[in-house]
Amino acid sequence: MSRKFEKDAKQIVECIGGEKNIVHFTHCITRLRFVLKDESLIKEEELKKIKLVKGTIVANGQYQVIIGPGTVDDVFDEIQSQISSGLSDQKTGTEKTNKRTPLQEGLKIFSDVFIPILPAIVGAGILLGIGNILTAPGIFGTDALVSSYPAIDGLAEMILMVANTAFTYIPVLVAWSATKRFGGNPLLGILLGLVLINADLLSGSQLSSVISGAVEPEYWSIFGLDIMKIGYQNSVLPPLVASYVLVLIEKNLRKVVPGVLQLILIAPIAILVTSFLTFLVIGPVMNQVATWITDSVLFLFDFNPILAGLIFGLLWEPLVLTGMHHALIAINIQLIATTQQSYMLSIITIVCVAEAGADIAMGLLAKNKSDRGIAFSAGLSSVLGVTEPSMFGVTIPAKFPFICSIISSGVAGALVMIFKIYAISLGPSGPLAFTIIPVQFWLPHYIIMFVAFALSFVLTYLYGKTIHAKKVSGSLDTAVL
Repeated sequence: MSRKFEKDAKQIVECIGGEKNIVHFTHCITRLRFVLKDESLIKEEELKKIKLVKGTIVANGQYQVIIGPGTVDDVFDEIQSQISSGLSDQKTGTEKTNKRTPLQEGLKIFSDVFIPILPAIVGAGILLGIGNILTAPGIFGTDALVSSYPAIDGLAEMILMVANTAFTYIPVLVAWSATKRFGGNPLLGILLGLVLINADLLSGSQLSSVISGAVEPEYWSIFGLDIMKIGYQNSVLPPLVASYVLVLIEKNLRKVVPGVLQLILIAPIAILVTSFLTFLVIGPVMNQVATWITDSVLFLFDFNPILAGLIFGLLWEPLVLTGMHHALIAINIQLIATTQQSYMLSIITIVCVAEAGADIAMGLLAKNKSDRGIAFSAGLSSVLGVTEPSMFGVTIPAKFPFICSIISSGVAGALVMIFKIYAISLGPSGPLAFTIIPVQFWLPHYIIMFVAFALSFVLTYLYGKTIHAKKVSGSLDTAVL
């Protein structure tokens, strides 16, 4: 392992009170996440002086240090190698602290389960977009590329097959991640996910046909109970809850089964009992819950689409601050898996550009080279879809640019819904979002993106140059960072 961040990692640990102050240590896409024994030991000002640190936040009972995508993985590995107690996700993944409310604990579970599978989902979404670009007519002429160049037809088919696999078989990803999060054997989670999508089961996509009577399902007759043989492809909640039950059974069996028999008894009993309960109760109930959630979201965007887009655009960045966006990510994964589209995701792809507009304005308003460099760097990061360095390092400390960014995001959200622009998957935000936006929406999507950037830039710059400048006696140094 490269020791490039050895010094920074050591400084971060020292600034949060040392190794003995760490109860639990993990990370997400952009942040190091610590559960600490005593937060009063944190040396906040010294921590923020570390060049690698883009900001800090306390949320969900965690002290979070913003590093940035990619780099955070290397810093996490480096800190983990320096901690002699070897704290890890697997050892402490199920620990709770009295600092978290039930809501915070629930949000943390969503975060812990869905963040590890995001690379697979995002990667599949990008491939799905590329496949659609190759097969959709009207992008590079009247005919689709596969029609003009038959040699790439097979490649396009393969790309779409790979992309669709992630969404069709998402129960396997969820069950693996959830089982690991709840402290069970991840391999049993994989097996459970495979059971739920077994080829011998009627595809879950045909459930509506079963309900209408168009398709006659088969049943298992077990102890006088008729259990429908239906799969849970494209499902999120059934494998999530089933994984919790699996781990619960596994842990309790380990308490009563003698060590010499655990290898041959625990796995078959746990997976069989969980499968039985899933097909009998958990699957149907959680499928219905997922249907209610999906229908509720669609109803909101159908009832008053412009208002829904405005509200969602306004709220997205505050939701990121609270951590509640992780629950919405899970909902969007369910939406994409069942409906192949999401208005929320198309709005999210533009929010980061609004944040970038505020960053560039703050860079021009800055009175010194250091502040200007930080603002421009945060702006570049925001354009690429990573807004934490911007929010915690530039816009939130100054307050007014954050408000300007939120207002611009709300306007963008309303415009998105006027044109009914949707995304087909999770994927990149900003200019690269064309891979997950259908081709017919490219032009209005980029126009709205420009509007969001320009509006945020103008509002921030004008406010900073006039009203806010007077409040700080002509100096913006205290307002920028």
